[in-house]
Amino acid sequence: MRLTRRNLLLGASGGAFMATVGPGLRVSMAATSTSDEILVVMFARGGIDGLQLAAPAEDSFYQQARPSIAVQSSGTNAGFALANGLDGVDFFMNPGAPELNDLYTSGDLALIHAAGVPTENRSHFKTQDMMERGMADNETNILSGWLTRHVETLTADRPLLSTISTASNNPISLLGYPQAVSIPDVQNFNVSGGDVNAAVIAGLNSGSSAYQQVAQQTIEAINTVQIKLEELNDGPDDETESGPAYTNGPLSGSLRNLATLIKMDVGLDVATVDQGGWDHHNNLINEFGNNVSELSQSLSAFWEDVSEYRDRITLVFMTEFGRRLNENASAGTDHGSGSVMMVLSGNANGGQMYGAWPGLSTTDLDNGDLAVTTDYRQVVSEILAKRHNSPSLATVFPTMTYNPLGIINGDDSAITNPAVASNTTTSAS
Repeated sequence: MRLTRRNLLLGASGGAFMATVGPGLRVSMAATSTSDEILVVMFARGGIDGLQLAAPAEDSFYQQARPSIAVQSSGTNAGFALANGLDGVDFFMNPGAPELNDLYTSGDLALIHAAGVPTENRSHFKTQDMMERGMADNETNILSGWLTRHVETLTADRPLLSTISTASNNPISLLGYPQAVSIPDVQNFNVSGGDVNAAVIAGLNSGSSAYQQVAQQTIEAINTVQIKLEELNDGPDDETESGPAYTNGPLSGSLRNLATLIKMDVGLDVATVDQGGWDHHNNLINEFGNNVSELSQSLSAFWEDVSEYRDRITLVFMTEFGRRLNENASAGTDHGSGSVMMVLSGNANGGQMYGAWPGLSTTDLDNGDLAVTTDYRQVVSEILAKRHNSPSLATVFPTMTYNPLGIINGDDSAITNPAVASNTTTSAS
């Protein structure tokens, strides 16, 4: 074990990691797994307004319902026309997201409209909890997170740094998985106090108890990150002079951090990223515009940053619910139902929209909201089956029937499900 001042310069992240992992940890530090695929789950917390992100701007019901905030097809507040539409309806990317439009046009980004949790609930906390556990209404409560169940179906001896959250705490989707590591800032993932504290930690935890083993693995993880980070920083600089165009916002910080971890090749194959601030009850034009600009620029910069890994990465973007069709008296929108999911991947069948458009007439709405026509678990299941070698979707989503939409390329021939139509499986990439 390499215990040096540089590798054990203590920080808050080291302590957070100690609390994250728990007794019974079964891992291998070797950066090996059954697949080199990387799954990134990005959660937009607060309920992103899908009708503002990908707007049916020429729909008369949409325009009547949003007289002061609607995205337009031309003129002031005009969006970017999205090729291929959905069910004969034309959609327009929000004008604050030109980079997302470029990713869509390039074929790396796919959109799924009217997607979400099949629920009547409109509470942020309850719906987020339901989504991260892999549930819907009228289903028995599941105690663990859906990502936990997925990674537990993979190889038992997973690399110690295979499952990472870029937030300060692990999300509910990883509930029940003590191996998940929270690394909000890879540059500061170390221990404070220098060699003296390092020697004390090592000396106090040299035994074989469960706690001592976790402490040893913590030090080893910190040491590995610092060594890999040093190797990455000492390597050839093949970026452009300015580098990827990250913003100074929190999402860019998380995605830059994730890109660094990916390029360090520590065995990462599952990561979670959060973006908050989507609860726009007031002044939606400005507030939504700021958040979607951060989202658009950050994802574009991340995609540039990981250009050599694009064929290995699948990023799925989700939110707990969308917003009501009608704007409120404060030029915002209140809690709704269906929203937009996105899939960003070098293996995506991008430049297309997926799902079924329910319409926006009064009879089409779900209690005043865009109806959910695509269960979010359908989208995730297709990714797990085709890109992440999931051996048991029934374990991850026990109430779901596998029914891929064709969003992404990959081999799902191992999935046996009599309910799947014969023409829904895409060929292996």
